[in-house]
Amino acid sequence: MTKDLKFLISIVKKAAKLITPNFQVKAKGENGDLVTNFDYEIEQFLIAKIKKQYPNFQIVSEEFNNQEKMSENCFTIDPIDGTINFANGLPLWGIQVACVRNGQTCAAVIFLPTLKELYYADETGAYLNGKPIHVNNTDFNNALIMSEVSLSLKQKVNHVRSVYSTAVSFPWVACGKLGIFILPKVKPWDCIAG
Repeated sequence: MTKDLKFLISIVKKAAKLITPNFQVKAKGENGDLVTNFDYEIEQFLIAKIKKQYPNFQIVSEEFNNQEKMSENCFTIDPIDGTINFANGLPLWGIQVACVRNGQTCAAVIFLPTLKELYYADETGAYLNGKPIHVNNTDFNNALIMSEVSLSLKQKVNHVRSVYSTAVSFPWVACGKLGIFILPKVKPWDCIAG
């Protein structure tokens, strides 16, 4: 396990401990999106830890640095991916952070605290709670597909679901629970860790 990955695992686990049952929710923009105080608190915590350890790295994150551009050496942060799920008591949400070094993702962590699933990856492979994981080889017609595109896809494929959290969908493909994940528009903090 690389130094970068050990660092990410440590700060993401600590960030998850900031979450309590008491939180505030408010509208974010005009499209029905939500944000909680923990989105802000977790992101601030992660940014502070990263800046201290990696002062020369850029940070691209959902709440405070969403106008920043990806660079050769940067981190991406989504403090609570699946905030609407989180705010409504669904356990399908997670914290995701990735480190990009010399233009390549070198370490990534996705933690689903409610499900107690810690996914992480570096050049040695991808892991769930310390055990190696692999995608499945299910035939497309039989694969379980997670899609965040129009549900008209359901007319053509039998097994389509939507959970609206890349922090859930990407690692579930990586460990073989899902066969395919379709995501229409992506922001760096939504997809780099996955």
